[in-house]
Amino acid sequence: MKTPKTTTQTIAQATGLSLATVSRALAGSPQVLPATRARVLEAAKALHFVRDRAAVRLKTGKTHVLAFLVNRSDANQPAFKDLMLGISDALQDTDYHLIVMPEGTDANRIKALRHVVENKLADGVVITHTMPDDARVHYLQQAPLPFVTHGRTRITPGHAYVDFANERYAADAVHALVAQGRRRLAILLPESGGTFGDFLASGFRGACASCGLEGQVVQDMDLDQSPEKIYQWTRAHVHRFDGLVLTREAPVMALTTAVLDAGLRLRQDLDLVVKYSSHLPRYVRQPLWGCFEDIYQTGIALGTSLLNQMAASADAPEHILFQPPPIESLYDPVPR
Repeated sequence: MKTPKTTTQTIAQATGLSLATVSRALAGSPQVLPATRARVLEAAKALHFVRDRAAVRLKTGKTHVLAFLVNRSDANQPAFKDLMLGISDALQDTDYHLIVMPEGTDANRIKALRHVVENKLADGVVITHTMPDDARVHYLQQAPLPFVTHGRTRITPGHAYVDFANERYAADAVHALVAQGRRRLAILLPESGGTFGDFLASGFRGACASCGLEGQVVQDMDLDQSPEKIYQWTRAHVHRFDGLVLTREAPVMALTTAVLDAGLRLRQDLDLVVKYSSHLPRYVRQPLWGCFEDIYQTGIALGTSLLNQMAASADAPEHILFQPPPIESLYDPVPR
């Protein structure tokens, strides 16, 4: 005999709660007390309840889906999965699920976003790799869809964002290098165009000026290029510097190998500071300085910010700016 399908009415009978309360609890409504929601979810799990999402969408117009639009270059970043898992884990105790969609090429980045909005595929959107005057943000500000960006823009009125204080990291890196007696400094940036790089360059230049240095913002090479190009550039130019600031960890292997192949020794002839989001630099077994950016917590903040917007619990767009931890030695087998 076929087992009857579990419905919200079944859960209401099992918990002794009203049908309206059960429905609100399953929808993640902030009007339901946490203890009541936990009670409903526990009963739903025990009764093997599965929501009819098509019916919910017809009734409420909501998909209970959030979209994470991924920049193509993120596939090469070691901590990309931590960002994705952080967003997903922020939704764990809600009725929302995450879909991940790669964006097109730089000329077509807005195409995937338009597809999500125009086809009503999600109730909210996360976008990354923001630009100072980002066309996607302008588009979303006109669309009836909550969104949050990973990274800041120069656009007014403001919008919800989560970011790392990269200008502060770059300044801290300069001061750490100067403390080691370094005077010929350079910063290697990601591909030009993003607000991320602008903040890094600004923080670096400001700190160099305050220390009486003419630090160089490298223009003829970026950290989004291939490991071979990074290796060749470093091998050819590294003798000009005694301190380098890196803004991501993916090129560390190519760069440190080039330093050694150029006949230089880290901590002896050159100091290198890297901002990292995975534990890869700790296993390079070269004496590096590092600053950890917790990308998983960034993902949690992005997901939570989007949920807050949809619950209308924030009077103004949330601006979350994580401050960098102190620069630390990642590997130092022989004390200086």
